Amino acid sequence: MKWLKAPARLPVGIRVYAIGDIHGCADKLRALHELIRADLTENPTSGASLVHLGDFIDRGPDSAGAIEAVMAFDACPVVNLCGNHEATLLAALDGDAPSATDWMYYGGTQALESWGIDPRAPRDNWSTSIPAAHIAFLRGLSLKHRVGPYIFAHAGIRPGVPLDEQSPDDLMRIRGAFLDNEADHGVIVVHGHTPVRERTADLRENRINLDTGAVFGGPLTCGVFEEARIGLLTV
Repeated sequence: MKWLKAPARLPVGIRVYAIGDIHGCADKLRALHELIRADLTENPTSGASLVHLGDFIDRGPDSAGAIEAVMAFDACPVVNLCGNHEATLLAALDGDAPSATDWMYYGGTQALESWGIDPRAPRDNWSTSIPAAHIAFLRGLSLKHRVGPYIFAHAGIRPGVPLDEQSPDDLMRIRGAFLDNEADHGVIVVHGHTPVRERTADLRENRINLDTGAVFGGPLTCGVFEEARIGLLTV
């Protein structure tokens, strides 16, 4: 693993693995989990944790398998964040018709098929056909997670708004107002949501983008944050 200089420092003994947008690429996720397990075996620490940055589902071939892989990972404590795709599905399950239409358009068809559900089936059947454990997993996702000088959020934060006042919509969906902002946010924001065109992690002074477009043919990327350095694991 190649180490790069980080824009902030974590306390000694703390290591955070963070994985970008998965989008149903379950095979890549399982392979990346194995790399994390191997790294923990080779470089053990009691202060390790793993953050999945959201968008587990949609577009890719195996949303169901991706959720199963996340639920099964037990090599260290895990924090799972909610992406806009999960939020849209949950709104659809709760009866919001526009969200159901949006979800199908943005990859819900593939997700339903991974659960063995005919996409033409009535929407009322979704909540009873998707495994209850998967729905519970989706409803239990967090919006943000902070470790020292880093805050992890699916899409980013609204510049100028205190961290504890960030809206769920911004945390899961913001783009331009955050991506184009070069100001010091007081924390380094680790995010996904917007695929990096170069298909490699985008490391900046105020944010780090780990969405390297796995579902579009790019790698699935895990950032490894330790002391004043960042390593990258990719599959």
